[in-house]
Amino acid sequence: MFKKVILGATLSIFTVSFSFAADPWMSPAWTEKFCEYWNNNLQTTMAEWAEYNFNKQKGYKTIQFYRQDCGDKKKVEVRIKYENGKAVCIYGGEAKDPNPEFVMSATDKNWKSLSKGEFGFMGMGIMSKMTFQGSKVEAMKFMEPFKAFLTGLGKVPYSESCP
Repeated sequence: MFKKVILGATLSIFTVSFSFAADPWMSPAWTEKFCEYWNNNLQTTMAEWAEYNFNKQKGYKTIQFYRQDCGDKKKVEVRIKYENGKAVCIYGGEAKDPNPEFVMSATDKNWKSLSKGEFGFMGMGIMSKMTFQGSKVEAMKFMEPFKAFLTGLGKVPYSESCP
């Protein structure tokens, strides 16, 4: 009887731990949750950036990113729409936009460093820790919001496994 109770408790704990397991970092499912984080925490911080050089034809801006340790075929993206003075995340998931405004990648070690706010001298270390495609002028102009985006990447729970 005692063995059955212990076995049952162990299986319950095992099942519960899997049901609460976090999604792989920068997976489509994780990025969807990051989009929710954005809407709860970054709409005001990123508003000026979202409005700047806004592509009215497309209707939103896209930031694609991926973990170099997992390969570039695992890109994800967030789409940001400037709406009523806010930067609203309208999509978070698998990378689909053929013309993103920004594409960023880094090693897991560097992503973790950036998401902890370890930017180096006035944020200039950001560019040395990641591969970056897009307007560097725009990124530098909006360095503070850009830092908030990067630290936000560490705020949504994740697992270490590749997507």
